[in-house]
Amino acid sequence: MASGMHAAALGQLGPCKPKALAAADVGLDATEPVEIVLLSEERSQQAAQILQLKGLESRPMVQARKMLACGERPTPEPRSQKLPVEVMREAQGRLGRFLQRRVPLLSWTRTVTGQSLRADLIAGLTVGVMVIPQSMSYASIAGLPYIYGMYAACVPGMVYAAFGQSRQLAVGPVAMVSLIMNAGLEGPMAEICPGWEPGHHKEGEGQIHLDEQMQEYCTNEYIKLAIFTSAIMGIIQILAMVLRMGFLVTFLGHPVTSGFTSGAAIIIGFSQVKYMLGVHMDKSQYVYKMVAEVALKLKDTNWMTLLLGLGCVIFLTCAKLASKRWKRLSLVGPLAPLFCCTVGTLLIWLCVPLRETYEVSYVGQEKEIPAGLFPVSVGAWNFQNFAKVLPTALSCALIGYMESIAIGKNLAAKHGYELDAGQELFALGLSNLVGSMFSCYPVTGSFSRSAVNNATGAQTQMAGLVTALVMLCTLKWLTPLFNFLPDFVLAAIVISSVAPLVAYTEAIKLWRVKKNDFFLWVAAFLGTLFLGVLTGIALAVGLSLAIVIYESVRPQITILWRLPGTTIYRNVKQESSGAFVPNVFIARIGSSIYFANAFFIKEWLQERIRALASVNRTEYIVLEMTSVVSVDSTALHVLEDLVLDFRSQGVHIAMAMVGNRLDRTFRKAGLTNFVGEKWFFPSVHDAVVGCLRHQKAKRRLLATRSVLSNSLAGATASTECSASEAATVQTDAQSDVEKGVPELPWSRSQEDLLHIEDNPVTVGNEIGYSNDVHHSCTVIFINLMEDVPTIMSDITAIFQRRGLTICRANIEAMGDDGMSTMCVARPRRAAHVYHVRSLRSHGKLQDEELLDLKAELKVGT
Repeated sequence: MASGMHAAALGQLGPCKPKALAAADVGLDATEPVEIVLLSEERSQQAAQILQLKGLESRPMVQARKMLACGERPTPEPRSQKLPVEVMREAQGRLGRFLQRRVPLLSWTRTVTGQSLRADLIAGLTVGVMVIPQSMSYASIAGLPYIYGMYAACVPGMVYAAFGQSRQLAVGPVAMVSLIMNAGLEGPMAEICPGWEPGHHKEGEGQIHLDEQMQEYCTNEYIKLAIFTSAIMGIIQILAMVLRMGFLVTFLGHPVTSGFTSGAAIIIGFSQVKYMLGVHMDKSQYVYKMVAEVALKLKDTNWMTLLLGLGCVIFLTCAKLASKRWKRLSLVGPLAPLFCCTVGTLLIWLCVPLRETYEVSYVGQEKEIPAGLFPVSVGAWNFQNFAKVLPTALSCALIGYMESIAIGKNLAAKHGYELDAGQELFALGLSNLVGSMFSCYPVTGSFSRSAVNNATGAQTQMAGLVTALVMLCTLKWLTPLFNFLPDFVLAAIVISSVAPLVAYTEAIKLWRVKKNDFFLWVAAFLGTLFLGVLTGIALAVGLSLAIVIYESVRPQITILWRLPGTTIYRNVKQESSGAFVPNVFIARIGSSIYFANAFFIKEWLQERIRALASVNRTEYIVLEMTSVVSVDSTALHVLEDLVLDFRSQGVHIAMAMVGNRLDRTFRKAGLTNFVGEKWFFPSVHDAVVGCLRHQKAKRRLLATRSVLSNSLAGATASTECSASEAATVQTDAQSDVEKGVPELPWSRSQEDLLHIEDNPVTVGNEIGYSNDVHHSCTVIFINLMEDVPTIMSDITAIFQRRGLTICRANIEAMGDDGMSTMCVARPRRAAHVYHVRSLRSHGKLQDEELLDLKAELKVGT
């Protein structure tokens, strides 16, 4: 949907020039240097304060602690005495801002112009004509008399126009919520009226034949439950807004919601097959029962009804395709349902044999649609049924809000205005609550009608108000016109409306992109089809929560290695030409650490260290903590255990890039002192250098102690040890470590004897390359222990022979201390960085070219 809207927006701007020409027209040059300027200090401080306040607003627990800490509040400064008039003006201003925020009607009515009013009238009339047959069809899905769908298309639309922020969202009955309510109320109705099924209002239908009085009683009880469900749904949504719980819908992952919607759409479609075949079939929310019922009743098909129904479906489908393909026919799709209703009604009314001979069923066959406005239904609220309708109301509130906010945010983004999720939750809740006072069942935003509303040019909420007024006029004067409306027309409208919701293309895309998401889609899809709608919702929510818990308990931990010739450390999966540092294991923790994932991180590190013991025995672990924003008490204990456990094995843990918030927590908990201040570093490279310095100092001390012990043991032969003996012992100790000979853990007193600062660490002669650092060039890194004046000409000659062009080059001279210098006559070190491209492919180098180039550079340098 987002890609389609983006394409539509580009189309409105007219044809675009090629990128190269557009860049030339405005004078852009990729090689032209661009100056990076800084925001002024004053504005930077203001921006920082604004962002800090926003961060506090998004953390309600912090605000709650501040409210509870009354004794710690500073004494407010004395304010100047204000006049009563000023106090009244401030109060009025605050009240006015509050009302404008909560009642958008007060804001958008001021922006109405003649042009916008004309556009809203056209859009509102178009959607109003479209919603009349749709509302009747969706009432049939809900198991209610047709008139209640028309009620639900009227009152909630008026309420949303006053309290909703979306200018194009059309609120009313929808297929998904209707199906959920029907499935959810089957259980409570089975207790009240055993054998009665919602939607069976004609004689001869139903599993058990009930007398007319009992049938009417059961229908009224079901209507009361549906109205009360709308009231509870509205209360739930309003409470969710007050408690700021709208974020909970984000826990429903896209694959599971798409799978659930696709399964529910198929169930809705199958529920209308009986009207297309002209036969009675028992209602069910299980697809296998529906298929079996269709197979049994296929022999009783009313062929006239089937032919007319298929003709309606074909016409509606062609009308939709035509409206999408040709702009001049854009109104054909929205008006097609009304055309089918008109033609179908005329056929049944004028052609008597269709009613009597061919027995084509129609809306007013047993009972005419009542005329008049919606009756007050507050008396239908029976709070003794609260527990019976609560699961259904929760499901309708969740799915309804998710559906509404999805289309609302997309339309708001396209038209460039903001949509407050909390206010939308309040508007939908109020629409359902007020609607339940006037005989309405649960409603939400409609995808199809909102799309038509947007396509026909709706600019304000006035369009929704016009749609509600059209339905109001229909209820008042036009309901007798629908008595001869055929059932197959309404069934065709439903089938054509829900067919696009079967997102099989999304399943194919998920299979190509990520197979795990595809299996989630399939699980939600099959669960809805074979376990039922409410169970399908529970399964979808359960799968989404399982994904959240799984991803949280198993955070992404990235193994890093060094790009040769640089101080860059990258993911081993992202960079193919890196190399590990001997005896140093580097990992990046991808999320905050808390009780649920702390033990996983510990076990993950232990497994990797054990696996590397035979190849690259680990003496140091560097943990890059950039993504770790916070830790809890459990994580602190686990980190202490981790440090103790690895130290007992002779392995030290260093932490790099610890944020300020995390550092404060570590210091308060005493973890910084426990680990040691010297094991915290500002960058990964600094941490690696610190570990190598510590390793060198430790081995030197071990070698010295070994020489001294040998000297004391052989005092009769010699009283001093030569430097060559010490070097030999140190070399032997180093080779033992590389072979995997374990070292004993060092105590804190022994650590204090190490002189780490006396051990400089430098990068040797190295050549590295990467195809991932730059988007269009291969980057060659060359580090030289001793620079040669003519080395650059030798390197460029090699590039020329290989058919390479240099896009950018950087040579950095390094002094004896390892820092950049510009005043040393002949620096001892140099770092070369070249961005090159192949003249043959006009792009990056292939793997074989890189290997050959690296081999020649090693010989040439």
